[in-house]
Amino acid sequence: MTGLFSTESSGENQTRQSSTPKIFLCKICLSNYPVHKGLQLKKCECIFCEECLKHYLEHSISEGNVLEILCPDGGCSQQGDITQLEISKILDDSKFDQYERLRKRKEVAVDKSKTFCPIPGCEGVCDGIPGMAQQTYCQDCGFTFCFECKEPWHSGRTCKEYLKNSTDTTSGLRFIDILKEGGTNDIKECPICQVLIQRDAGCAQMMCGNCKHMFCWHCRKSLDSDILLRHYDKGPCRNKLGHSRATLFLHRTQVIAGFIFFGAMILVASPFLLIISPCFLVSKCLFRRSEPSSL
Repeated sequence: MTGLFSTESSGENQTRQSSTPKIFLCKICLSNYPVHKGLQLKKCECIFCEECLKHYLEHSISEGNVLEILCPDGGCSQQGDITQLEISKILDDSKFDQYERLRKRKEVAVDKSKTFCPIPGCEGVCDGIPGMAQQTYCQDCGFTFCFECKEPWHSGRTCKEYLKNSTDTTSGLRFIDILKEGGTNDIKECPICQVLIQRDAGCAQMMCGNCKHMFCWHCRKSLDSDILLRHYDKGPCRNKLGHSRATLFLHRTQVIAGFIFFGAMILVASPFLLIISPCFLVSKCLFRRSEPSSL
């Protein structure tokens, strides 16, 4: 096939031209397309139309599934995944940047041998051995730091010795200690990427500008999956959101109403889909039978 990601040589394509179908069925939208308009995945050689593959990738990214995006064909015998090179060619620049940021965040969250560079604004991901003080070099910005304490590399000294004797206030963690000693509590670190965040005003639901992680300002617990903000109903952070109970109730009402609305839309549309689906499948079968045999 001659899809965008096909790696066959022109000679091989010419040899197989007579036996290769000139159209293909996209298994996502169930429509037929010329082969030259399809995108063929390298690992499993499945082919789909460009529009469907783009929507599939965007949906996977919105769902947070970025570590391994599998072939969208549920019946794929090889269950190949879509490579980063293929993703970069399908998505536009803004969507691919979103995918890259989310992928880095997920990698650091699930793999303790990875960490973000502690320099504010740098999104570099560095490798190391968890729980061990070691020299780590960020390839994105060139900063050399200790993998364990995230301070500038302190050769010949333990992390405790360096933190105790250090007077370098440009160091992120040492700067935090100095602020706490002075009674300042409006600057904290993101619990995922350790970037410093300053809270000037507003509620306690914070989002890191670097890795987009949502967390509670008071205890730094994750709020990524807490869309109803039930974290502030009990425990040490009870009633510390920074909004009135009426505002919180309105927020929850809007979220629940949204779910009810979409659920009702699905229920209303279900009978229509059940009626039209057989007609659509029959028309597809008739269309395929009416195609010339030379194709």
